[in-house]
Amino acid sequence: MSEQSVDHDQTTSPVLRAGDRRSLSRSATRALDVLEYFGQVRRPLRAIEIARTLSLHPSTVNQLLKTMVESAHLTFDAGPKTYLPSPRLTRFSSWMVDVYGSDERLRGMIANVHDHSHEIVTLTTPNDAFMQVIDLAGVDFAKDGTESAGAERGLRVPMFRSVVGAAYLSTLPAAEVRRLADRARIAEAEQAELLQLLKQIRADGYADGPSASGSMWSIAVPLAGISFSVPLVLGLSGSTERVRAKVGALSALMMAGAARLARKDSPD
Repeated sequence: MSEQSVDHDQTTSPVLRAGDRRSLSRSATRALDVLEYFGQVRRPLRAIEIARTLSLHPSTVNQLLKTMVESAHLTFDAGPKTYLPSPRLTRFSSWMVDVYGSDERLRGMIANVHDHSHEIVTLTTPNDAFMQVIDLAGVDFAKDGTESAGAERGLRVPMFRSVVGAAYLSTLPAAEVRRLADRARIAEAEQAELLQLLKQIRADGYADGPSASGSMWSIAVPLAGISFSVPLVLGLSGSTERVRAKVGALSALMMAGAARLARKDSPD
């Protein structure tokens, strides 16, 4: 959809990183990072392992783990000096399985698209007037100093005039798009152009376009028709020279991944 690609405007709201907010509670996010790491390795962990993986000072980790043990979110085995999530979290984890499935299908889809494309792949969801990265793969491959080298969980990009935002907006009725556009102070004439663009995205099944600087090209596929509790968009980004030349093949790869996810989600 090169003639209908999303046009990025540098006058829109800036990209926001998780650490940019002054009100962000470092202790809270670090505690959640610890729990996520337990979920990745699925075994008891020593404090030094957690500190090394999360790039935190050992004293900071020791204090954090002590607090999480005192609150009964973690247990501590004094023999091997290892920590483990406590049964207090079982109801939460059970609910997460109900919402997202127990087979890590979302993570598997992201990893599969990255393995076949060798580009950065993201999963985003709407957050107010932004699209927020909630998972990603391939950041280590961005060694050329491009914008994607700064991709991270929690990163927020403007919903309007971003590729992932356009993919999400394409799943909404026109009245809802106009409501959000009015809130974002998008001019009436531009809203009309946007609605035409979204119509094309629905027909194609994906959105694509350049970054504000033009150095990166992105593709996004909405994960519509899949019964997760939040709207999700599968994104891919890499240098314009690489990605734009392969938009057809890469978008087909991404849509195939979304289709497999939908088949897994459908009842037997």
